[in-house]
Formats: sequence, C-alpha cells, structure tokens
Amino acid sequence: MDNILEYIKTNNLDYLTQQELAKKISEGLGIELPEAFSRVTELLKDGELVLSGGQKIVSIDKLNLHKGKLTGHSRGFAFCKMLDEEIDDVFIPHAKLKNALNKDIVLIKINTLSDGRSEGEVFKVVQRNNDNIVGTLLLNNKNNKFAFVRPDDNKNFSDIFVKLDKNLKAKHLDKVVVRITNAEGGNKSPEGRIIEVLGDMNQKGVDILSIIREYNLYEEFGFDVMEEARSMPQEVREQDKNGREDFTKQQIVTIDGVDSKDFDDAIGIEETEDGFRLGVHIADVSYYVKPNSALDKEAYKRATSVYFVDRVLPMLPKELSNGICSLNPGVERLTMSVIVDLDHNANIKSYKICEGVIKSSARMTYDDVYAILQGDKEVSKKYEALVPKFKLMEKLHALLLKKRERRGALELDVPEAKIILNDAGRVVDIQKYERNTAHMLIESFMLLANEIVAKETTQKHVPSMYRVHEQPDGMKMSAFFKFCSGLGQHINGQPETVTPKDLQKLLYDIKGKPYEEVVNKVMLRSLQKARYSSKNLGHFGLAAEFYCHFTSPIRRYPDLVVHRVLRNLILKKPDENTINYYGDFIADASILSSEREKLAEGAERAVDDLKKAEFMQDKIGQQFDAIVSGVNTFGVFVELDNTVEGLCAEEDLPRDTYAYIEDQYLLKGHDNSFQLGQKVRVECTQTNLQKRQVSFKIVK
Repeated sequence: MDNILEYIKTNNLDYLTQQELAKKISEGLGIELPEAFSRVTELLKDGELVLSGGQKIVSIDKLNLHKGKLTGHSRGFAFCKMLDEEIDDVFIPHAKLKNALNKDIVLIKINTLSDGRSEGEVFKVVQRNNDNIVGTLLLNNKNNKFAFVRPDDNKNFSDIFVKLDKNLKAKHLDKVVVRITNAEGGNKSPEGRIIEVLGDMNQKGVDILSIIREYNLYEEFGFDVMEEARSMPQEVREQDKNGREDFTKQQIVTIDGVDSKDFDDAIGIEETEDGFRLGVHIADVSYYVKPNSALDKEAYKRATSVYFVDRVLPMLPKELSNGICSLNPGVERLTMSVIVDLDHNANIKSYKICEGVIKSSARMTYDDVYAILQGDKEVSKKYEALVPKFKLMEKLHALLLKKRERRGALELDVPEAKIILNDAGRVVDIQKYERNTAHMLIESFMLLANEIVAKETTQKHVPSMYRVHEQPDGMKMSAFFKFCSGLGQHINGQPETVTPKDLQKLLYDIKGKPYEEVVNKVMLRSLQKARYSSKNLGHFGLAAEFYCHFTSPIRRYPDLVVHRVLRNLILKKPDENTINYYGDFIADASILSSEREKLAEGAERAVDDLKKAEFMQDKIGQQFDAIVSGVNTFGVFVELDNTVEGLCAEEDLPRDTYAYIEDQYLLKGHDNSFQLGQKVRVECTQTNLQKRQVSFKIVK
C-alpha cells in the first residue's frame, strides 16, 4: 500500500477518476488493473485518498488534510489526536465537528487563526467508532418510522438518526443501544440502528445497565464457558493434592468485606524464635483454568471483575469465583502459597513459593478483626482461639508499614465513596469509605507477597507480568511543584528526578492541614498511571524495585498469568519453546489487561457519578460546606465532605472578571479568587442524571 501511495505522490497523480488512476498505477508498477483498482479503493477507505470535485481522487497531502482520532468534551468541542505524532493535538469547535462522534477516525483541515492559535475542522469521517452507543430515544409524534437517539455520553456531539423497528417496541424516552451504520461525513446526523431496548430509565437497574452497555462490558457468560465451569469439581479430590504442601492443620483465615462472596486470599501467622512466619495463601485458580480453554479465553477478554454499587460483573463464573476457587471456611481448597520467615524487625530471612492445600478456620470481616484489635470483648470472645493471631498480625503489619515508610513508599489518602442503596436501587446515603487497621494489615501482607513473587521471577530471568509505576513526567511534576509552592510548601529535589522520599516528606508536612486532601489528589494526578508490563520497571509509588499482582487471581487476569509463570517456569523446568510462548503471550496480555482496567475504572466512576447526581436530586436549594477540588477556565469544581463533586460555572461565581492561572490552579478575579483546596459554602442548583452531573453556586 505504501509504495502505491508514494507512487501517486511522486508522480502527482491527483484529480484523476478511479479508473484513470488505477490504469496509471497498473502501467507504472506492473500491477494487474483489477488489483490496482482494488488498492485505490482501500486507500480511499483508509482516508489516505479522498474524492474531491465530483469523482476526482486526490491525496490528503495535496489538500493539506491530516488524520487523527477525536476525543470529545462534555462542553461540546473536541480535540483531535493526530496519527502523525509530530503534530500536536488540535482543538475543534462544536460548529466544525459536522457529524463526527467521539472516538471517530477523521480527516481534518488545520487552520491558523488571527491570534496564531490552530483550530481544526472535520473534512470527513474515515472510520466510525464501532462501540455501542447508549442513549435516550426521542420519538416524533408526526412520524412513527424514524426517530433520534440522544447519546448519554456527552462526549458525543450529535443525535443519531434511526429507523424504527416495530418488533423492538421502544417507547419515547426509553434507554436504547445504538450501533452506527454509516461512515460518511457531511452535516447530516449520523445514522444508526437500535440493537437493544433497555427500558424506562426509572425502572430499577436500567440506569446501571445503560452504563454497562456504554462501556461494552460483558454481563453473561457464553454456553461453552458455562459448560466448562459447571464441569469443574466442587470439592478438592485426593489426586488434586499430589505434590502439594498440607497446611490444613494450621489456623488460616480470610479477612474481607462483609458483602464479599469470593475469597481469594487467606493468612496464617506464627511467632517464631527469630520473629515471624507469615503464610500468604492465594486461591490456585490456574489449576482449574487451563490455557486456551473457554474459561481462559473469556477471562483474558474480560481481564478484570467490575464492581458496581448494586452488582458485580465477575471475570469468572460463580461456579469458580464463589465455589471451588473461593477459600471458603471449613473446606479444603488449593492454593499457591508464599511462606516467608521474617526477623523481629520484619526483615526477610527466607521464603518459599509452593503449591498448597488449606482449610480456612474462619471467614472474618474487616469490622470484626478491627473490633478485636480495639479490644471489643464480645467479638473477642466469639473468636477467642484466633485473637492471638490477629494481635500478631497487627504487630507484623506495624513493622512492615515502618519499613515501607523508611524506603519512601507513598501513602496517598484519597477517600472513596460508599454509596448505600435501598431495595428499589435508589441512593439513600453517601459516606466516605473508612479504612481501618484490618484493611491495612491485609494490604501489608499482600504487598509483601507481591514483591517476593516479582523478585523471584526477575531473578530467575523468566518471562512474567509486572505491575509497574514509572518515574513521574517532569512537566507534570514541575506544575505540581509550583502548585505546592503557592501553598507555601517546599518539595526537595528537582521535578525531573523527584524521588518517592521527596514526595513522602511533603505528605508528612501537610498532615492535618486544610488542603491535605487536595494535595493528595493533585499529587495522584501528577504521577504516572500504574499499568501492566512484561518488563520489570519498578513501582515508584511503593518505592519498590520489584512488584507484580499475584494475590487476586479470581478477579484479575494478570494475577492468573503470574500463577502460571510460577507453576510452569519456576516450580517446573521449562523448555525453550515454553519460555518463548510465555514471553510473547505476556507482552500482549499486559497491553490488553491495562486497557480493560482503564475501561472498568471508567465504568465504575460513571456509575458513582450517576448515583451521586441521583442522591442530590432532592437537595436543590440546600447549602453545604465544600472545598475547591478543581479549577478551569470555565469555573471551579467543588467537593462536599461525602465526596459528591460538581461544577460551579463562571456565571455561578461572584460577579467579577476572572483570569485562569494554570500553574497555580487559580481562578483570579479583581475582588474574588478561587484556588484548589479553598473552603467555600455552596448551594446545589441543578442535577442532570443523563450527564451524571451536579451543579452548584458559590454562596460564600
């Protein structure tokens, strides 16, 4: 293809019909005429050539067109990320988007404005985003054959024209799923077809189902997957235990949330003469989910379980996730175990990784363990035999936490929302999710096991999947340094070479100050995003040289991969073909798992935003204390104590002339200024469930 395009450009073969151009290519490159005609068709489809002036074909270079991918904004405009990486992203105003939609591949013209800024204009949609689009059906009373669908995602800029199918029985304002059917440019609305009617938005569960469809998440498992899942044994057989270490006589417990149903990690601990022996026992999912099986292919495709306020979309069917792979109390279960001996200062003396069998002594909750650690007599009596174990866990956790602090690990305190629903699926309360010592000690033990496994795979030089968090971007860090300086906070080091210890010191310095939470958030945004990689690049946030995900194979595919690596490349002696296979597979799986993780996080955030908007519906006119959580050219974002966030548009700020000072996160007026972290009094003015937004105005 490239040589044909180069031939067209070199020989100035523009403004020819397709037949004329194919003939020139056929003669010049010695290609059969039908083949040359077909190649030109492909180049037209890919947007490398376009039709201009009737049926005349022109290369995009001749028309000064550029190809890129659109990213929409809720305020109606978009940015085009150019495929040519040497060209910066281009701003496109709403009026010049034509009928393009979010994530479309487009050809744009780049115009230079009188003030020197660049602005784009969509010339043609080359390739439509193939994702499902969820929206509200808008029926026309005068015409029952056609209608429009208004997309829920406000990054899409245009209603979609649809033909109505009587068999679908869709009603006005129903939620529907649309697939775009045309790929043409022009100013008309894009066309699509309704592929599913979800129902009335006010019907229980339809709001979250709409988000599931919007993010193309998977609800049901296919027949072959379910058939395979149902064929799994529901208890450990004698032959399953061959070659495994027997931990069934030890006191081992799971500690999870009160609503948890899948238990993939369990802890055993003993006091030794030299310190501690900790056992981290992880459900051996890889024993049951074999490579290239129907279950494995489905888990690979999903990559992660997705958690919403009213449901879970699991990576594996419940026959495994709640059954044979779940470390349920009182029954034998297979594990991949890390047994580590530590001295009195929590320094690792030795460890081993092995296949094991356990029988959990109790299914503990975080609340009960925390109550025991706080001295609750009633709960302590109920679990009397286990109380010494929990006290020992607390002691080891405190030592491990100190060790992580000494090396510079960042403990970012960014609160999460706990959304409480009633039986009808409506929000009755939103609270900050509280983490206690029980949560943190389990976290300490999981971090330790993950680091040990990552160190083992690195030092044995076998292919594996790592959880990496790279050095922060220098420009982002420079902006963060300036922001902190504006608050009177100094950070050691330079933005380009900042260390975890430098940032950790800042977190200590701001402890208890009014802007503590905001600085935590801005720091988090300024750091790189953690991802999966086939290379061990270390983990900046944890200040760890080695790190992977090993402890949640029921709900994360990367953990399942690491278990297979341990079994097939470390506990066994692999041949070269096996090593090469794992290397290629892990490189691809790392990319997909990172992408699916971002998708799942986006969907979870969308559901939280929706439910927060729903919660505020009956609070319009009420006033709240808040802090400024974001600053932009068009206003400020504010956050209430319960984590509900919303926009105070510039027109809802005190009357003034404002200038946005980006590096200070400041909207500065003559008489009023608003900066990140500032305390304000706000009034709720509006909620929009479709856009999942809450609006406020500044009162004080």
